[in-house]
Amino acid sequence: MEAQQGSLPEAGPDAQKEDNTRAAPEELFTRPPLEERSTEQTIRSKGLPPLKRKETKLAQKAANPWQHLGITLGLPMILLFDIVVPCIIYYTWFDKHRADWVRQCKAEFPGQGPCPIPKPEFDQNILGAAIASFGVGELWILVARVWRLFFHQEECAPLLSRNRWELDATSWVYAVAMIMALIPFVIGSSLVIPKLYLYSPSFIMGFLGTLMFITTCLPFNIPIGINSHTRGTHLRPFIYYAAEDFIAVDGLQDREFRVRYNERYESNKMFRRFFLYLTWWWILGVCVYEGAVSAVIWTLEFHYAFGLSLGVLFAYIAIWAAVTFVWTKIEMKREHKAYLAGAFDV
Repeated sequence: MEAQQGSLPEAGPDAQKEDNTRAAPEELFTRPPLEERSTEQTIRSKGLPPLKRKETKLAQKAANPWQHLGITLGLPMILLFDIVVPCIIYYTWFDKHRADWVRQCKAEFPGQGPCPIPKPEFDQNILGAAIASFGVGELWILVARVWRLFFHQEECAPLLSRNRWELDATSWVYAVAMIMALIPFVIGSSLVIPKLYLYSPSFIMGFLGTLMFITTCLPFNIPIGINSHTRGTHLRPFIYYAAEDFIAVDGLQDREFRVRYNERYESNKMFRRFFLYLTWWWILGVCVYEGAVSAVIWTLEFHYAFGLSLGVLFAYIAIWAAVTFVWTKIEMKREHKAYLAGAFDV
């Protein structure tokens, strides 16, 4: 009787599933949030080992030092003409004049000490002669870099370079730094101001340190294009630009490196933070150098300060460069591990 009154037979499981699908079709296409559907999230939730991914290597070319002999000879030229030759010129003069001074003291004031005749430390001629070799090594490197950028523009010039004369940022900074160094050299030798003369390399470091400070503490959008970055982009740390140019041009890695290098910086927060810290490390080095060389110049006699001030300069560069090299190796390994684990923050 109840069946005759229009009651329907009970639907089976398949019928109920079909009915639910028709009743709420939106439920069939609802997807979980993107972060819950990612491969990395699935791997972590299931306790699986991370994916083995291949990280793009920045410097991929096997550079041979003989490929660009001019750049390869740059460091020996700097050591020769910035340390060896000036020291030979000055100390040859000093030893000769000191020997003459000793003989004059014995002849005019026998047995008297200290000798009332002033001991010769320098004169205008020797300061001018010693300056003649300074900067030859730096000029050699600048000419070698400009030569490669000019005649191999398509290979190694910045990505924004449209003609041969649009050099990289390092070449322009290098040229200005050389001019900065010549000012105290020329004034100090012509007016016989020995302390100003010895401070000449400090002018270079002070100039570079100021640029480092501006790029880290006064970030702004650049009003002109720098290297591979268009006008209006955010200013990057000084060491970033220096490393890009040095590896691309001096390291013979060319424009392909500039592309990979820029992409790594934009996509990897660890990479960006590393260059910020590295620039601060070199700012610290400039401060340490300026303090150390000032102590040498103001506390020692000129003939001691002449050689030791140069020793302080190259010792500072050697120590900071060695630490930078080791630090970079460690950082690259750390970023590689973070990349494989998918743990770095972009």
